[in-house]
Amino acid sequence: MNSEFNNVSFNIQGICDWKLKIHKTVYPPREDTYLLAKAILKLNKYDGLALEIGCGSGALSMLLAKRGWKVKSCDVNPYAVATSRGNIKKYNLEDKIIVDESGIGEGVIISDKLDLIVWNLPYLNPIKGDENMLEQIEDAAYLDIENGGWSEKLIQVLETHKISNDCTVILLFRTLPESNSNPDSWKKRGWSGRKIEEQIIGDEKLEVHAFWRPGSNNKPIFIDECKSTMDEAKENNENHWTRIITNKQTNGRGRKGSHWRTEEGDMIGTWNISKSILNNINPGIFQITAGASIADFLKIGLKWPNDLMSNDFRKMGGIVIESDSEGEYLRVGVGINKNSKFIDGKYNASGWNETLGDLTNIEIFDMVDIALSSNFEEHKLLPINNLSYMIDESWKSLTKTLSRGINIINKDDEKCRVVGLSDDGELEVVGENFISTIDSLEDIRWEYT
Repeated sequence: MNSEFNNVSFNIQGICDWKLKIHKTVYPPREDTYLLAKAILKLNKYDGLALEIGCGSGALSMLLAKRGWKVKSCDVNPYAVATSRGNIKKYNLEDKIIVDESGIGEGVIISDKLDLIVWNLPYLNPIKGDENMLEQIEDAAYLDIENGGWSEKLIQVLETHKISNDCTVILLFRTLPESNSNPDSWKKRGWSGRKIEEQIIGDEKLEVHAFWRPGSNNKPIFIDECKSTMDEAKENNENHWTRIITNKQTNGRGRKGSHWRTEEGDMIGTWNISKSILNNINPGIFQITAGASIADFLKIGLKWPNDLMSNDFRKMGGIVIESDSEGEYLRVGVGINKNSKFIDGKYNASGWNETLGDLTNIEIFDMVDIALSSNFEEHKLLPINNLSYMIDESWKSLTKTLSRGINIINKDDEKCRVVGLSDDGELEVVGENFISTIDSLEDIRWEYT
C-alpha cells in the first residue's frame, strides 16, 4: 500500500517545514505551488474565511491556516481529499481546515462568507516518458478546458452566486504558452485585477493575479449636471474609492487651470485616490501610469505624460490631477470624448465611437474605473504595485505610440529620440550630440510622420 504514496517536503524558510504524504495520483508541491505560496505570503492580513479549489496535497490550505485563515478546501479527486486530510491531521490543523470532495461545477459551495478564493488553475499537458510527471492523472482535474478555460468557468459560478463584496480571488495562470484561462477575462467582466507574482520556469511563464470588485462593489456617485466633478469629489470622500461621474460639466478644469471643454454624453469623471500611493512612487510616474492603465484598457494611444490619443494621433481625452495639502486624497479627473469635434475651430479631436463603437459614457466610465482601480485602489489584502512595475507598464504603453512614427523636438529645436522613463517620470531622450531628460510638456513639441 505504501507504494501508492510518495513522501514530499514542503518547506518555506521561517514558515513551515512539512513532510507530506501524497498519493501518486495527486499533484505534489512544485514550482507553481511555491509561486502561489509566495503570493499568499504577500497578503496584508491573515484572517477571515478562505476557499482553496483543487487543494491536492493540502500544502496551500495548510499555509493559509498557518497565516490565520479559516479554510475550506475541495478537490474532485477523492485521493486528493484523503491526502489533504491526512496531512492536515498530521500537523494538527483539523480545527482550521475542512476538506470535501467537490469542485467548480462539481458541487462546491460558494458562500457569501468567503473573503478569499485561491486556485492553482489547471493547465498541465502530461507528456509520456517524463519521469517527473504524475501517474494516472485524471484529465478533468489537471487540464484546462475550452471556451475561456476554468478561469471563465469560475467567473460564471461567482456571477450566479451571492458573494461578499469584499471577496478576493487569487489565481495562478500559465500565460506563456497561453492557456485557455486568461487573466484579462476578469477585467472584461467587471473585476479589478493586479499581478502579484510571476516566474519563468523552463519555456513556461506563470503569473499569479488577484481580482476584486472595484470599491468593494460600491457604486459611483452619478450627478446629471455639475460645475466640476473635481469639486464634487472634494466634497464627497466618505468611501475609500469615491468616484464621481456626470453627464454634463459646465466649468471643468484642464491643465494649469485651463477650461476643460466637454459635451453632454462625454465621459467625465473624478476619482479620489489615497495619497499613500505616493509613498511608493513619484507623482510623475503616478500620472503616467494613470494614463497608461486607461490607454491600455481602452486599446488607444498614450502621449506623454497622460493625454489619451486615437490611433491617428488625435487627442481623445486627458487626465488632470489635483490635491490639497491638508487632504488625504489625490483627485484624478478623466475626460474622454464620445464624438470627434473641432476645438476653437482648428483642432480636430477624436472620440471613442471611432474606436470602441457606440458605447455609453457609463460603459466607458466602468472601463476606466477598472483600469484605475487595478493599479491604485487601496486593498485590505493586496500590496500596491511597486515603482519598477509601474515604470515598466508605463513605458510599454508609451512605446506603442512612439514606435508609430513620432519625432520629438526639444526647446532648442533639436530632434530627439525617447529611450526611457526616469524614476521621476521624466522622458529620457538622446539627440545627435546630447543625452538629457525632459520634465515639462512645454519643453517639447511632437511631429507625426
